[in-house]
Order: sequence, then structure tokens, then C-alpha cells
Amino acid sequence: MTEVPEHLLAKSREARARLTGEGADAGTSDDAAGAAADTGDTTPVPAAAATPAPVADTTPAEPPPPEPVAPYVEAAKNRKKVPVWIVPVLLFIPIWAIYYVGLLEPPPAEEGGLLVEGAEVYAVTGGCAGCHGAAGGGGTGRQLNAGEVLLTFPVPSEENGNYDGLAHMISWVVNGTGGTQQLGLATYGDPNREGGARETGSFGNMGGNNSLTVEELLAVVHYERVNHGELSEEDAEAELALLEAVIEEAEATGFTWNGQSPEEISELLAAAGGAEGTSEAAAE
Repeated sequence: MTEVPEHLLAKSREARARLTGEGADAGTSDDAAGAAADTGDTTPVPAAAATPAPVADTTPAEPPPPEPVAPYVEAAKNRKKVPVWIVPVLLFIPIWAIYYVGLLEPPPAEEGGLLVEGAEVYAVTGGCAGCHGAAGGGGTGRQLNAGEVLLTFPVPSEENGNYDGLAHMISWVVNGTGGTQQLGLATYGDPNREGGARETGSFGNMGGNNSLTVEELLAVVHYERVNHGELSEEDAEAELALLEAVIEEAEATGFTWNGQSPEEISELLAAAGGAEGTSEAAAE
């Protein structure tokens, strides 16, 4: 067997090292292999372990920090929101308001006549209950119930000299304290009652009610005389017929309240009732 020169083996090892990237360990291994060849040793020489290739870093990069939120956006996010349950409530409120107002409306006067309308005027429209009390027991205004109003404004009779209490009461309610004084009257009411006629302004100042319509004012007068004054059924029917005739006449002529005196009211009642005077019409 021909022996390979050593310098050729060295060049072969260098070339292989350049191609495979093996270092000194490979050279040492080759030297050992060459030595084994020189000595005729055929025992295989183990190859040096290959260096592992570097592993790429696969860890995901951290996301960039979020951009700062504007103060007004932050305030809007933190503001208390309207609860969901309030939405149907808000939708129901207009419907409730319509029913509420409708239920508060007084019944039409036609359903109960002049007496029902008078009760409404006494309690609400005319504001009489604010001074005289809801039941007519008095307050800042004089007592009306328990027959007191008829003691001041009685039904005409021989005992009171046929005093026209209805006409005087209508005039008093129309004009009040100030209007009655402007008519030159220092007193009002039946002079024959116990204690005599009442002095105007002796129990506060009663406001006038000439802003009421003819029907409203006559209705409240009728209500006070029947409900608080305890007017008899017979007298109540007679006065009701007379007042309804006045209302009909006023609608036909366009009559309104304008500070009429008791005498003028008496003439108005007499003309509407077709009698010589209110006293005779009420006494019949």
C-alpha cells in the first residue's frame, strides 16, 4: 500500500475545515485519523459534535402604550348615565298629565244645574271658600253656614218688612266692600236682623266679583243661600226659576256686572220675573 505524504494530508484537512467550518477539533480528529492510518490502525475515529445553529427569538414584541385620552372624553365616560328604567317613565308622563288635567276639570253645569255650578264657583273660580271656609264656617270672611247668610240677606217677609235680601246679596257679592262704599252705602244686610245691618268693612274687606259672568255670580249666590243658608225647598225653587230667567235675559241683552246697586238689581230681578219687584216674586 502506497503511503500518502503528510503534507498532502494537512492540505486536505485545511480544505475540508474551510468548507465545513470545522475548527481545530476537526484538525485534531484528522490528525488522529492520519496517525491511525500511518500506524495501520483501522479503528474508526468519532467525528466532533456539530455546533447548533442559533435559534431566532419568537417572543412577540410588547404593544405600544395607548395614547392619552382627552380630559373631556374621560369626563364623558365617567359621567353618570340615565338609567334605562327611566325611559318608559318619561314617555308615560305626558299621557299621565293629560288624564290628570282631564280628571280635574269640573263637571259641566248642565249635568247638575245652577247649584252644581255655584259649588264650583264657590270652591274654585270665585275663591269664596278661601275666606268663608269650604263648609261656610267662616275665617277671614264671615260665617255663612247654619243659616247665617239668610239672617243677613233673608227671603222677603212681613217680619223683615219685605226686605229684598236676594237683590242686596247679589249687589254685595258683585261690589264687595270697596264697591259698596263707592255707592255711598255704609251698611249692608237686613236692618231688622239682631244687631242691625252690618257695617261695611267691619269684618275685613271683601273683594268684588264683577269679573264673574252673570251665570257664575248668580250660581254662587244661589249655592250659598241653599247650601249654607238652608233655604227651604219652596223658596229655593222660586229663587232658582227667577235666577234662570235673569240669566236668559242677560244672554239676550248682553248684560254684565258693572257696580249695580241693590235697587238696580231688584229692578233687574223684577223685569226678568215679570213681577213688580223681587219681594213680591219671592213671596208668592
